[in-house]
Amino acid sequence: MRDRRVRLVALGLVAIFILSYLIYQVVLISKSGIETQIAINETVYKTINTKCFVVRDEEYIVNTAKGTTISFATNAERVAKGDTISMIFKTNEDANTYLRVSEITKELDHYNTLAGQANIQTVDVSALSKKIEGKLSDYLDCLDKGEFLNALEHAENFQNYVTSRQISTGEVLNLNEKINELKQELSTLQAKETAFSEVKSERAGFYLIGADGYEKTIDFNKIDELTCEDVEKAIKSKPKEVKEEVIGRTMGSFDWYVLCSIDSDETIDLEDGEELYLNFPYSGVEKLRGTIYKLGDRTGNKTLVIIKCNLMNESLANFRIEDVQIITKEFTGYRIKNSAIRNVDGQTGVYVVSGNLIGFRKVHIAYNDGEYSIVDNPEGESGYIRLYDEVVTKGVELYDNKLV
Repeated sequence: MRDRRVRLVALGLVAIFILSYLIYQVVLISKSGIETQIAINETVYKTINTKCFVVRDEEYIVNTAKGTTISFATNAERVAKGDTISMIFKTNEDANTYLRVSEITKELDHYNTLAGQANIQTVDVSALSKKIEGKLSDYLDCLDKGEFLNALEHAENFQNYVTSRQISTGEVLNLNEKINELKQELSTLQAKETAFSEVKSERAGFYLIGADGYEKTIDFNKIDELTCEDVEKAIKSKPKEVKEEVIGRTMGSFDWYVLCSIDSDETIDLEDGEELYLNFPYSGVEKLRGTIYKLGDRTGNKTLVIIKCNLMNESLANFRIEDVQIITKEFTGYRIKNSAIRNVDGQTGVYVVSGNLIGFRKVHIAYNDGEYSIVDNPEGESGYIRLYDEVVTKGVELYDNKLV
């Protein structure tokens, strides 16, 4: 009797296993024809893609002196009229002497400050430790980004905080010996005669390193007189030879212009005076703010579009002939394949997988590029697509509450 019960239990377990396997296979078969994607928020842009020519208010900085040059202004740095742009030393030794004097002067300021701290009892060691960690992190981040000047500044601050912590914890530092050593070296260097000349900025504005030969292709002061033909000619032009004496440029006006000649049909979304954004895809510059300074009359096949910008930095300083994307509209929502969008009982929506069931969610189509759509729920109503929904992009015989 007992053996019979064991056999019945075993047979029952086998039957349950077989039934479970069959159900699993049915589910797999029902799901095999379904493909899905997760609904995630994205932003896409409707753009006009074209070529542009960049015009600035540029004047050459000329230097005829020969020798070793030390620059004092960085690319795209603001300068005032009369500021020293660079110094030209007669010999390398003179230049090295000048640099060492500057370095020692800075070091003396640093050590004198530390000597003053040595006479003050600092108790907040934990705050100094946090600053040390923060500056080390900033230093490493700048190295990763290639921002070496900023990295150097963070390294100096890191050193200062470490020394301050040493003083605060009672460590004895022989600062006077170092200060006296630096003073003696400074006195020796200052006794030397160094020959140099200075290059000063003749006007206020931005200092731009070097020159590309396109500075005089279009007259900055005749922007209002330009035509599409002028812009197209500039885009196709070759740079002019730049004299050896030119060491840089000053950009006198904060405003600069992006000049485009665009198919008239593409400009229907543009308005004179409109604020918009520009992408420069091959330069890594995104969403640069600009204003339409001039919009042509759209009577011909091409329309002149001049966009005014007033931001200047090292990334923008050397723009000239560039690929540009003029952003005319911006859409944010769920980027869904068009194959997922269906019309059910007069309502536009998608099917989503929730557990083992399929359900219908309504959508509002904000933008369609032919392959994908940006969909959203502008009124925040129930029954619409939601973040992280598993949207069915491929499948047949779909309906509400279908088991999968």
